[in-house]
This record gives sequence, C-alpha cells and structure tokens, in this order.
Amino acid sequence: MLPPPDKMKMNVSEAVQSRRTCRAFERRPVSKETVEELLSLASRAPSGGNTQPWHIYVVAGLQLQALTDAAFAHLRGAGGKITMDQEYATYPRKVDMPVDMHKAYMRRRVQVAQNMWKLMGVTRDDAAGRVRALMENYRFWGAPVGMIVTVDRCCDRNAWGHAGLLLQTIALLAVERGLATAMLEAWGNLGNCVYDVLSIPFQKEVVWCGVALGYPDRSANLSNVPTDRLSVPEFCQFQGFVSAKL
Repeated sequence: MLPPPDKMKMNVSEAVQSRRTCRAFERRPVSKETVEELLSLASRAPSGGNTQPWHIYVVAGLQLQALTDAAFAHLRGAGGKITMDQEYATYPRKVDMPVDMHKAYMRRRVQVAQNMWKLMGVTRDDAAGRVRALMENYRFWGAPVGMIVTVDRCCDRNAWGHAGLLLQTIALLAVERGLATAMLEAWGNLGNCVYDVLSIPFQKEVVWCGVALGYPDRSANLSNVPTDRLSVPEFCQFQGFVSAKL
C-alpha cells in the first residue's frame, strides 16, 4: 500500500514494499525542480562500464496533452480501429517458449489485468471497457508528469537492463518523496508517433517505455491494484551454502 505523506522519509526496504503501480493521481502539479532533483539522484543507478545508455524526455502541461492527443490519433487510425506498431515484443511471445512457460506468464498477466478491470468496473467480455483501460496508459493515467524513456539503438540487450535499474531507482525515490509511478511499456507500441512529437532521433534511440509520475490519489482503488509475487524458492537456487538460510 502506498505510504501516507507523513512517511516520506523511509528506509529502502520500506520503499520497496510500498511501491505500487499507481493508476490514479491527484491533479496537484509536480515541479520541474522536484523531477530534476529526483532524476539527478536516480542517475547514480548501476550501469555496466558507466555507459549510461538511457535518455528521458519529461513532459507536463500542454506538451503532455499534445503527446496524448497524438497517441490517441495514431492508435485510432483510419476507421477508429486500434492499431499498434511494436518495435519489440512487450511480452514473451508464445512461439519463443515452451507451453508450460507460456501458461505461467499468461496466468500472471491475466490475473493482474482482471484485478485492474474489476476495480474499473470492466468485465472480461467488455471489449470497449478493456480498450478504455488500455488507452489510459496514453493519458499517463492522469498523472501531471509523463516521461518517455529511450535506449541507444547501438546497444544490445544488456543496455536495457541498465535502463531498468535506472527506472527502479526512479520509482523508489518517488516513493520516498510521497510520489508514485506507473511504468508504461504500452508507449513502445506507437511507432513513429512519439518520435515525431518529442523530436526523438529515430536512428539513434529506441522508445522503451513511458513513466507516469505524480501524487497518488489515495482515495482511489486504482492506486493499489493487488499483485502476487513468486516466492524465493520459485525463482532462486542456492548453491554452495552450508545452510539454505540467508
């Protein structure tokens, strides 16, 4: 659960346990100075060889609205049919994995989607409602600040891991400041739209994801969609220890 404002200062464990994907934000603005200070600290995230292969485009106000409008226009396309142009697979592809792995991934994806839809009053057979939920990603779920994160195209998959470390650091620093985030890989589905609006050099950078940043609306259920996590024995093997205890 997101911490109350009087718990802004906390240790790392508290921040990790408190962090949630927030899908409901207050309209209260976040100052440029606050975002800049947060990013300055986050830039200390680990990066192999200190390569720092990431770029961040921060939008608010009219520029955020312009990006959202362009995203909606792009997705609706001709005839109002949702269209996407993926540069990379957002989720593991069925053709690339054993059946049992695909089932495990899908179970977790479906569960979190259903938890979110339930809080939004959307049923699985409500196609229009599910589309509305999808489109909220391109409104940054109402957050006053949006970020678009890119990675240098010349880098291989290792660089995406570096950028992920940066994003986790941003998320934890946000929690410490009473802010909340949502990591929005849906922004990687928009092809040239984001590049055009934000003047991102397509030949040099690839859009990875968006980030919503703002003060969480603690009265809204969508600020705390429940998710489960694998237990340590399910994803970790200990080898060479005298005792299995940490």
